[in-house]
Amino acid sequence: MFRNLLALVCLALVFTGCKQDKEEEKPVRNLAPLSFQKESLVRKAGEHCDTADYDCSIIALDVVRAKGASEVSEKINRRLDEHTIGLVATQENPDISNLEELAEKFLKDYREAAENFSEEPPWEAYVDQKVYMQSDSLISIGITTEIFSGGAHGYKTLTFLNIDPATGKKLSKNDIFEEDFSPFVEQIFRQEQGIPEDENINSTGFWFENETFSLPENIGFSEEKVILIYNSYEIAPYAAGDIVMEIPLHEVRPFMKIE
Repeated sequence: MFRNLLALVCLALVFTGCKQDKEEEKPVRNLAPLSFQKESLVRKAGEHCDTADYDCSIIALDVVRAKGASEVSEKINRRLDEHTIGLVATQENPDISNLEELAEKFLKDYREAAENFSEEPPWEAYVDQKVYMQSDSLISIGITTEIFSGGAHGYKTLTFLNIDPATGKKLSKNDIFEEDFSPFVEQIFRQEQGIPEDENINSTGFWFENETFSLPENIGFSEEKVILIYNSYEIAPYAAGDIVMEIPLHEVRPFMKIE
């Protein structure tokens, strides 16, 4: 019986050793940490682009590109391209898959407009992307866009793209904030805009839908602040410009779902 027990122990030790050897031989996936680099794409169209007169259309895209952790980087860069295309394209849901195609389409649309309207001034589009914050749980990228494509005036916006660095997923407001974040921001908004608590949120001329306060479409993060931006026409006329709120991050943390 002792011999049988000893044999079983030896077999167990051999099995365990084999299992450990297999685990040690298994390759370890060592992903490089995410980093970001700037890249530029500039395209021009017109007769005087290379002269001192400088009378031509231009599209200049200064973008950030995620590097490392290839699968996640690809997702992040695709999200950034989709966001930029949506901001610059002159048509809704354009059949454009990358920034090169965006630049070509923007200048093509200008040439077509210039053929139909002899006084059409040159079009311009400038995009500048910047990483405002990068942590283990959140990457916040701001995209400043200036566009003139005919009409009475151009427009300038700052929009944000918030991303989960582990997956490359775009994070929505509901992914980041608890429900009671909106009432908290409304109190600050009323104080900054001089709207009494017992008055309708639109009583001073704002355009909130159904006369109910709502968070802006664009919310971003810096290392110390949460930045909330109501862009032109979102809740007020163009003449009012962008309405920007900046709240210290430590005041917002109790309302966040992520660290």
